[in-house]
Amino acid sequence: PVRFFLTDHGYFKKISHASLRMAGEQKLKDDDTMLMEQDGMNRMDLLFFSNQQNVYKLKASDAADTKASVLGDYLPNILNMEAEEEIIYMTATADYKGQMVFFFENGKAAKVPLSAYETKTNRKKLINGYSSKAKLVRMARMDEETDFVLMRNSDKATMLNTELIPSSATKNATGIQVFTLKKNSVVSNVYTKEEFQTEDHEYYRTRKIPTTGHFIQEKDKAANSLPGQISLE
Repeated sequence: PVRFFLTDHGYFKKISHASLRMAGEQKLKDDDTMLMEQDGMNRMDLLFFSNQQNVYKLKASDAADTKASVLGDYLPNILNMEAEEEIIYMTATADYKGQMVFFFENGKAAKVPLSAYETKTNRKKLINGYSSKAKLVRMARMDEETDFVLMRNSDKATMLNTELIPSSATKNATGIQVFTLKKNSVVSNVYTKEEFQTEDHEYYRTRKIPTTGHFIQEKDKAANSLPGQISLE
């Protein structure tokens, strides 16, 4: 068993569990942060999603084993990425089961089976990995249908289950409207249910889409560090 690590600045590490048990803290560049980590095996494929809609594939067995005390591999070098391109998401899979979900600023969401990224040949780069028609707010790999909380400009939010979003066979599908937006408003944040702090998640739940959402309660704005209404003394 190994664990895969991705940093915000594009460094990647594959570290064995045995090495992790003896390791100290992860070495990072001064202003870098850990973006994500995932447990896996050497026989898995790694998928790296970039901010330019490309998906780079790497066999985990082709990546060097490393330690927590080193920076790791710099992905732009080993993946032959474009200039100015950044890796924003990583997932590892052995069987291409599960789905990817994409939430966009324009209130649309798309759900794509992970099998859409499976290739018969050892192609290292897939283009049009997700839609470029609107700005991406969040993507996530799911092994089962999941609740997400979508926020509109810090004033309204809706919680929906991804079962409401039809699956699309094309990787770069623009998706369907899940949040009805007013002029000049956007989906500004997407949280997992666990990330969104509230005593009453169900208050925000929608059972049909598109939805106009619910006004975010003041105590939930405070709990999630959102700008609240200015209270007049």
